[in-house]
Amino acid sequence: MADGIEAELKVAVDAAGALHLARLSTLSGLSVTAKGDKRLVSTYFDTPDLALRAKGISLRLRRAGRSGEQTVKFSGSFSLGLAERPEFNVPYAGRVPDLARLPDEAAAELTKLVDGRPLVPLFSMRVARRRWEIVTPGGDRIEMALDRGVATAGSRRADIREVEFELLSGDRRALFDVARPALAGAAFHFSTRAKSDLGYALLEGDIGAAEPATAVDADLDDDMSVEMALQLVLRSCAVQISANVAALRIGDDPEGAHQLRVGLRRLRTALKVFEPVIATGAAEPLAEEAQWLAAEVAATRDMDVLIDELVAPLDGGGDIAALIGLLEKRRKAARRRLAAVLADRRTGDFLIDLLAFTEARGWLSMGDVGQSGDLAAPVARFAERVVAGLRRKVKKLGRDPEALSPEERHDLRKRFKRLRYAYDFFEPLLPKSTRRKLLPRVKAAQDVLGVLNDIHMAHVMLDDVHAAGPKAGAVERAIGYCLGWHSARAKAIWERRSDDLTLD
Repeated sequence: MADGIEAELKVAVDAAGALHLARLSTLSGLSVTAKGDKRLVSTYFDTPDLALRAKGISLRLRRAGRSGEQTVKFSGSFSLGLAERPEFNVPYAGRVPDLARLPDEAAAELTKLVDGRPLVPLFSMRVARRRWEIVTPGGDRIEMALDRGVATAGSRRADIREVEFELLSGDRRALFDVARPALAGAAFHFSTRAKSDLGYALLEGDIGAAEPATAVDADLDDDMSVEMALQLVLRSCAVQISANVAALRIGDDPEGAHQLRVGLRRLRTALKVFEPVIATGAAEPLAEEAQWLAAEVAATRDMDVLIDELVAPLDGGGDIAALIGLLEKRRKAARRRLAAVLADRRTGDFLIDLLAFTEARGWLSMGDVGQSGDLAAPVARFAERVVAGLRRKVKKLGRDPEALSPEERHDLRKRFKRLRYAYDFFEPLLPKSTRRKLLPRVKAAQDVLGVLNDIHMAHVMLDDVHAAGPKAGAVERAIGYCLGWHSARAKAIWERRSDDLTLD
């Protein structure tokens, strides 16, 4: 891309995905031209005290054969694989940076920042790059580049398998239109950092496998519009979902399934609470896919809770051990199925569609003339209305907890969950009295209903367990013991804490 604002989408793939993409030759409805292969060696420089990194700037020298290039990228936005940042490139085959070769404005800013200190090499990237130019029917031009190689910082190394979709010309939405079919059949997740960030992490010894991630605050404030808040909330949901998809693809930490399900629930809540300002029907496909994926995750998550939180803590000797052995086989089967689901094209399409909806303003309506005003309105008033409405629904159903049927109790749990997530989204905008008094009560009610739901799921799941063989008797005794123990526990919790379900 010429000097200016670089716009690109970055995704990480596994070895099988990289091999699949390397064979790309055609994409239905798109013009695909292979641009050949290059071997690139990039060395990144900074001052000894990392002054460039502190300002979000990267400076590199790249060699491809006998030719070379000097590149500086300034701080910009990098949100879940989608990067937009000012970039300047100049031909240069030297071995140390020459800031004077950069355009005047960039050279002046870097020279001032460096302030006479030496620029030293910190880490390097050696990759084999395969490129394609892809043109959409509308004339948008995208360069797709597959990088396979290694990053090195001293004795530390990390594999690089990354695909970049860079906008050469046209509409930014074309990045997603191209990425969706190109990535079909490849397990991937959105990159959360640039290559320079990977190098600095290596330098500091802070590189490791993807780990389960909790929700990231949307950081709303009173000066924001409803639309700005909507985008930030959706980004928060997308970050959590993508991070936990990545964690589950390479590991089996139970927290990954838990946080992925939380992220999907937060997304569905966000689409629901912002529904009044979203074009009619625009969010329905996304919500339906989130619900589908959540149901797939639930089989693994429910088994994790059953084994780790409800069965294993009980003191039942050999009988409990026999039951756990049987349940572990089911957990392994559930995890295998979930791994297949997360590697499936449907999950990949969902991730791209979520990012496209978030970053390309998929909520806009072409025919609703009043939508612009609703989106531009201050978010604080909108947040107050949303929270008040959800609170009324909770109070209405929870007015008499003792009279609730099991189905109504489950519905009340879902209403509390929506209210809790709405509080989480809008917490910085709510009155201090609400944050101090009401939020703890909502959390307490959610805890009560969550435990009771887990116990209910234990009954459902254990009722479906039928043992055979020499350990059948031990398994049956363990099931009876677990169900009896937790039934008594549920009764005690309800008698002691049912008042927590009212918000009067």
